[in-house]
Amino acid sequence: MHERHYTRTPANGLVSAAYACDQVFDPGNKGSAERVDSLSITSRYAYDVRHPAGTSLADVVEREGGTPWPQPSRQAPQAPFRSAELVFRVPPAAAGSQQFRVYYRQTNGEVYTAETVALTLRP
Repeated sequence: MHERHYTRTPANGLVSAAYACDQVFDPGNKGSAERVDSLSITSRYAYDVRHPAGTSLADVVEREGGTPWPQPSRQAPQAPFRSAELVFRVPPAAAGSQQFRVYYRQTNGEVYTAETVALTLRP
């Protein structure tokens, strides 16, 4: 069974956020011996002048708790994670639509992608 989850906090909530993830492991599985060798987050729309549509947002995104966005590579794969709460350290240049895409590739060649629904962000 393959599941995709999306969640968005209400505009009047304490924290505005969007979540998107594919279920990577079968239910009940405690993990995998595979490592992550590629991980990226992009938007279908321009985020600001330095981040046109489709470019990496790694330098403006961090994980929950202030942890930098991971930068695994084939030479330095990292342990997989099932989910991550992303925090944008820099607001978008202007109010408008954003639709974020997360790309995740494991060392065995399996690729997982997830895309949020279209969101309206305000600086």
